[in-house]
Amino acid sequence: MTPRKPTLHDVAAAAGVSIAAVSFALRDKPGVSPETKDRVLAAARELGYTVNVPARSLRTSRYGAIGLYLPPGSTRLPYYTEFAFGVVDAADRLGLSVILLPHRDTDDASPPTAFVDGYIVVDATTEDAGIRGILDAGRPVVSGEHVLGGDERVSGSVVYDHVTATTRLLDHLAAAGAHRIAAVLPPDGTVWSRDVADAYVAWTAGRGDEPLSRRIGFIPTAAEVTAAVDDLLTVAEVDAVVVVPSGSAAPALDSALRAGRRVGEDLLLAAYVDEPLHGLLTPSVTSFDLEPRDVGATCVALLAEVWDAEPHDRVRAVQPRLLVRDSTSPGGPGRRIAETASG
Repeated sequence: MTPRKPTLHDVAAAAGVSIAAVSFALRDKPGVSPETKDRVLAAARELGYTVNVPARSLRTSRYGAIGLYLPPGSTRLPYYTEFAFGVVDAADRLGLSVILLPHRDTDDASPPTAFVDGYIVVDATTEDAGIRGILDAGRPVVSGEHVLGGDERVSGSVVYDHVTATTRLLDHLAAAGAHRIAAVLPPDGTVWSRDVADAYVAWTAGRGDEPLSRRIGFIPTAAEVTAAVDDLLTVAEVDAVVVVPSGSAAPALDSALRAGRRVGEDLLLAAYVDEPLHGLLTPSVTSFDLEPRDVGATCVALLAEVWDAEPHDRVRAVQPRLLVRDSTSPGGPGRRIAETASG
């Protein structure tokens, strides 16, 4: 059996530094201390790591750029802005540029014309003609989240464990006193929206309940959120609502206020994707910090591994971090729901 060739990831692990630091040291670029450089070179020698010359040529002699493709309409959402900055910062540390790719007509699946050595895409689906063109371009592709309909064609993915995260959030609401949890869900069309919806259905079924949800747009308007939450709050036993699409928390709070509900007291409210606004709302809203900058940077690191050799792990899993705030805090106003139910 032929032994596996050591990769950039192996050198970084052995030296106890980041992949970016390894790349700087091996290319004799500024940005690492002499001590770090010596440690990296020693680890590379011990592992028998050699630079993949064709891959280095691909990065440095041809274009030295990464193509970044974001979902249509996503630039107004904080998650994708942060993801993009994470990609740009990590690429810059590797001496690479990032080209933001335009969206084309829905029926134009021709490969992008950008002069890049590989692509990073996020929340992608092959229903998007631009994604089909990227997959057909013949260059490495790393995705943030699995690519719906084309996951087998990407070189690697950085994905969230949405099933575990959704279950953890619902368990948190139940522990805070909620008995009937409704959900405002995004449309089908991405792997993450499917995973969150499936986890919600499974969790409610496990408690002997029927799911109670409404679907709205991937990038919803305030009117869409308002109509969905207003409708759910007509069900008297609903004492918690999870709003999943970005930008939904503030309209949901307004709906609760108009319905005479006190969020954090007789109604718990959680958003799925954290945004800077959530900590400023009254009450502040519980949500998941998806750490998009770190995920964008990890996509770049994975792409660098693809260039150098077959990556050690083709799929990197990330656990979202739950930020418990006043809208659901078990030790705060939300406790009144449990007290009322037990009294």
